[in-house]
Amino acid sequence: MNPMQYSIYKGTGGKFGTLQFRFQAPHFYKDKEKDYTGSKCFEAKEGKQVLKEGWEAREGAIFMEITSAKDKNVYDWDNKVVMALSTNDMGKLLLTLATGNECNLMHDPGAKSDNAGAVKKFLNVTSPKGTAEGVLFCVSQSAGGQTRKHMVPLAGDEVMVLRQLLQAAVAKSLGW
Repeated sequence: MNPMQYSIYKGTGGKFGTLQFRFQAPHFYKDKEKDYTGSKCFEAKEGKQVLKEGWEAREGAIFMEITSAKDKNVYDWDNKVVMALSTNDMGKLLLTLATGNECNLMHDPGAKSDNAGAVKKFLNVTSPKGTAEGVLFCVSQSAGGQTRKHMVPLAGDEVMVLRQLLQAAVAKSLGW
């Protein structure tokens, strides 16, 4: 069974938006081909299993989507921001969800390429009253001279669920 998405909707009053988390399992890839089991990408050499030429391993990740509400229970999916959270990003977010300390992440999807700096994504998670009272997710994306900003608050119970999901995802993202 594929993992289900965890969604938090805060647009009933038209003020905030929605935040969604989707887990992607670790896998091997070659060009656009993916192998989640290792059945296609390994071969035996000198009695050992090694990756076939051209195949690479990728750890799991969580894809976080956030967007604002346009009206009561109507979301602006055309202007959503998607961030891929690595295992280390999950750890930073877990620290915030456990302690209430601020979390700041910056992603440049074009890093290490000719597109470096073209798109920048920022995640800020704060909890001024403590995680039992909740946290506030603020995400912005700058690209082509335009900036998208979205804000979604989470209640204390939602913080606890997200914490549990992230804790499970850390181990799964490495195939442990």
